[in-house]
Amino acid sequence: MGWPRTSIFIIMTAIIRPLGMLKSYIGDLKETTVEAGSSVRETLTRLGIDPQLVAGVFVNEEQQTKDYILQDGDIVKLLAVIGGG
Repeated sequence: MGWPRTSIFIIMTAIIRPLGMLKSYIGDLKETTVEAGSSVRETLTRLGIDPQLVAGVFVNEEQQTKDYILQDGDIVKLLAVIGGG
């Protein structure tokens, strides 16, 4: 007969921590969890954040580009563009 077949799905995730005014895009929460495997740019778009509003991306405390592919367990801090007149 054999062993019963079971399916186990492991979802790899990353944590996004927008700083400053960017928090408003995730309901003023401190952080949100997203699925890993996409670029930071793609993830921003899915969250409704215009990538041009983000001046800095720090993944696990190291500066990265918006083209960085999120890995399981990453903690991403996003810094907003600051404008003035």
